Amino acid sequence: MQASRRSVFPIAFLSLAAGVAYPAGKPSSTSTSRQFIVYGADVRVRGAMCDLAEQTKANLLRLLGRRDSWKTALLLNLEYPRANFPEAAEAHLSFSQLGYGLKLQLDLVMTGEMKRHAVQRELLRAILLEMMYRDRRDTAAGTPYATPPDWLAEGILALQPGRERGDDAELLRSIVASQKIARLGEIVRQRLAQLDAPSRRFYQAYSRALVQLLLDAPGGRNKLGRFISDLPDAPNDGLADLRAHFPDTIGRSPDKWWTLSVAQLSATNRSETLSAPETSARLDRALRFSMRAPHGTSQDYSLGDYETFRKFPSRREVLQQVSRQLLLLSARAHPSYRSIVQEEYELATLLAQGKARGVPARLERIASYRALVERQGREIDDYLNWYEATQGKTMSDAFSDILQTARSADEDLPRRRDPISVYLDSIEMEMD
Repeated sequence: MQASRRSVFPIAFLSLAAGVAYPAGKPSSTSTSRQFIVYGADVRVRGAMCDLAEQTKANLLRLLGRRDSWKTALLLNLEYPRANFPEAAEAHLSFSQLGYGLKLQLDLVMTGEMKRHAVQRELLRAILLEMMYRDRRDTAAGTPYATPPDWLAEGILALQPGRERGDDAELLRSIVASQKIARLGEIVRQRLAQLDAPSRRFYQAYSRALVQLLLDAPGGRNKLGRFISDLPDAPNDGLADLRAHFPDTIGRSPDKWWTLSVAQLSATNRSETLSAPETSARLDRALRFSMRAPHGTSQDYSLGDYETFRKFPSRREVLQQVSRQLLLLSARAHPSYRSIVQEEYELATLLAQGKARGVPARLERIASYRALVERQGREIDDYLNWYEATQGKTMSDAFSDILQTARSADEDLPRRRDPISVYLDSIEMEMD
């Protein structure tokens, strides 16, 4: 865990050192799960705070795919501004060891400027802290405690129901187009309190992309839950901690997966996912580019022609443009083509940097895999067409012209009127 994310106060003395007042003697309300006990204010405010706390926890559990199994209650102490204590912080989370167990207390000063999102952020930090120390109730007094990283809280809040992705996508769209995406390590180490208002909005969008990337990783929900539980023992290097918990993505190619996650979020709400034929056509267009040779003439090339154009002065600029097109396409690509687009994006990026090692083998592997995907796609289409024509109980009218022609041919034949033919016709009508 990074030093900036660890409290400088030992657990035993945190509440006393911060001057936190215990809420004894105040009227209180308890939430439905009984984890949240709200003191102070009137009953309507306490009820609203209980509902908000339960909703915040439910959103977190839904993302992690976990059941509610809390062990330490959270005390919410609601205060109104006091003239004799104007410097009081609007929100203060205290965590202490009382000898018989842990104590969590969140003090909130109720002001007209207090925003719902800010309250949810503090509630979520407290809920995450309880999850981190749920099975560490015997933590020794004086042990420094770890707090959840800012990107984790912001990313989870951004993924709650009702939060539209369009605003975050719009913020990141221009960044992706210019290929000026912040590095993953910078987002992991950044402190929210050090940012101004515009920078906070970008940070929240980046945090959303990071949490979504972790959730989409193989076994992402379980791994993210384990990551949260292990935060008290995490090393100072937050990125190394992510690599250890997500070896299949962050552990192998952190920059690749991070860039693709940001690009995918930036393309949200622009259009639906492309079909397989549309993805194939757009991929072909992106991979066929024009480049000016040293003698001044332009010609079309593909990545396989890199030996021809690798020394052209315009190579870097053209391949960077190809990389941008492939990056944006990867966010909308059909699932069967997504890995192909990602591989082509990596190759274009490497060639733009002048790195051509292993390119022929990778191009051959990509071509082979794409041929397999397209062959399977044709086989699936053929099977669906056969099934629709011969097995389906309802018609889609896709073959209506052919079937109508066949029926017309049957109807043109003269019907026999002998007793046996009449009987067979009657049986056929009954079966219809």
